[in-house]
Amino acid sequence: MSGARVAVYGAGNAGRNVSRVLRESGVRVTHFIDVRSAALGELDGIPVLSPAEAHDTALPVVIAVFNRDADPRVIHAVLRGAGAQHVIDYVALHARFARELGDQYWLVAQPALRCHAEAIRKGLDEWHDASSREHYARLLAYRLTGDPSHLPDPVGGVPYRPSDLPQPTGAAHFVDGGAFDGDTARAWLDAGITVERYWGFEPDPANFAALARWWTAFGAAAPTHSLVQAALGAEDGTVRFDSGAGEASRISGEGSGPTVALRALDSALARGTPTEIKLDIEGSEQEALEGARETIGLARPRLATCVYHRPEHLWSIPAWISGLGMGYTLHLRPHAHAGFDVVAYAISPTVRSG
Repeated sequence: MSGARVAVYGAGNAGRNVSRVLRESGVRVTHFIDVRSAALGELDGIPVLSPAEAHDTALPVVIAVFNRDADPRVIHAVLRGAGAQHVIDYVALHARFARELGDQYWLVAQPALRCHAEAIRKGLDEWHDASSREHYARLLAYRLTGDPSHLPDPVGGVPYRPSDLPQPTGAAHFVDGGAFDGDTARAWLDAGITVERYWGFEPDPANFAALARWWTAFGAAAPTHSLVQAALGAEDGTVRFDSGAGEASRISGEGSGPTVALRALDSALARGTPTEIKLDIEGSEQEALEGARETIGLARPRLATCVYHRPEHLWSIPAWISGLGMGYTLHLRPHAHAGFDVVAYAISPTVRSG
């Protein structure tokens, strides 16, 4: 690609990083394209134009947007509508520059993904319903091709309670793994879901403070609740943690960052019997499930586990749940764009009521 000229769609942090990687590879970024062009003007000395102002339709356009709020299908359509003849999706770009751009959630180098081919094929059989199997196939097709037409439509509704799945009966005894600032509990209560018992686990100091403030505001009307400032894992201990990133704060993969408490749900709940466990903990979901094995066997709670933070979770977590031999049915639902907020739901044949 050395000597080529391209435009980059997206003048945010991802756009700046993509521009750097391309420049170091000998590719010239002539301009950024961004709907905020009037406010930005330029980025790193490169002009920022609106889609309507980017008149060189023969110039390849590299998409440098990768987040749950931006639909790649819409971005492609906008660029095509403005006359762009060659649009390169971020996933396709990453396939060429995986080392330079680094692993990002489920997005890894193609060889690292394709080496799991057999497990991926077996993973299709784990899902209980046709919608789940279609979502699974579409998500994998996007990962492998970068063609956004494969992406499934996000499923809306109340977080972690998709309306097209069987609904729990009775009051919820809810374990909120990755409680953030209480957003899930808040959404449930706003939707009229009765929460009788709540356990909230959040290791990030700022997030935990916000969570505690929100529950304190309830006063005497608050459901019975326990708030634990700890990460979740396979066993009790301590772990290095990268804090300060809001809902994206996570256990440190490099062993840097301050030390926080690590709890296994089996010990933290002390044989409590939750009806539902939600795990959105930035890549540590597999370990947290292992640390909840006894609780799952005792209470048979409904499980809502995010499977997009690491590439293999899409098939390894459902396989782990099936391996428990507890008769769970497995369902896959995407709740955001671009392969983000994908949740595996495990529903017990004997659904507990509160």
